[in-house]
Amino acid sequence: MNIKNNPPRRSALVWAGILGVGIIVVFLPSIIGLDGFAGGFAMSTGGLFIAIFGLVGMIIYLRLASQLDRITRQENVLVHWTYAPEYWRQYAEREHKEDAAAKRNLFILVAVIAVIVGIIFYAIVRDDPLIIAMIILGIIVIAGMAAFFSTLAAYLHNKKYLGETFLAHDGVYLNRETHIWRGLGNKLEEINFDVDEQNNPRIIITYSALGTNNRNSYTVRIPVPPGQESVARSVVKQIAETNL
Repeated sequence: MNIKNNPPRRSALVWAGILGVGIIVVFLPSIIGLDGFAGGFAMSTGGLFIAIFGLVGMIIYLRLASQLDRITRQENVLVHWTYAPEYWRQYAEREHKEDAAAKRNLFILVAVIAVIVGIIFYAIVRDDPLIIAMIILGIIVIAGMAAFFSTLAAYLHNKKYLGETFLAHDGVYLNRETHIWRGLGNKLEEINFDVDEQNNPRIIITYSALGTNNRNSYTVRIPVPPGQESVARSVVKQIAETNL
């Protein structure tokens, strides 16, 4: 291993603990002598659901941990970049600005759609306009809070840790966050070498993952250290040839 810790493995241990709690709850009525018709059956059923969720979560994160091990294994790493503190600080500020702009645009879109749906719904039912308005306002507030706190969390994370990149054919481990575009139903959609408005080089990767009703899209912007531009272009070509 080339990294000091494997976050998905820690998450897998948490889900394993949840699995263990669920199993205990399943057998708890028998242990304490609780009659099934006095709540024992309900408790065991609830424990079974807890155990199933724990098992699924543990399996998912164990697979992620395995993929992270593979990404950071020496023979699989295409590039391993570390960054000077000032360079990473500038990247964190730029990333926060771009992320905030993207989340703001998404929030505006959600808010507009919510208002339009509310107007259409009121036009159909013609009843309880205050309740409808409160529901729409609630949706907008929740969307705004989600956008704000997700952006803030990413910014604080980038400020807390000095960035490091392990980039492989099937994923990247960037600043203690794992992004996989091969396996688990994930798919690489696009990869490009790019420069931002301040002429800072970067690799932009867009991949999709299975969601509840459709595929969710994610974008990762990897800063390229000074002098590594030609290496970055070569890596982009290799990953594109392998995954696209």
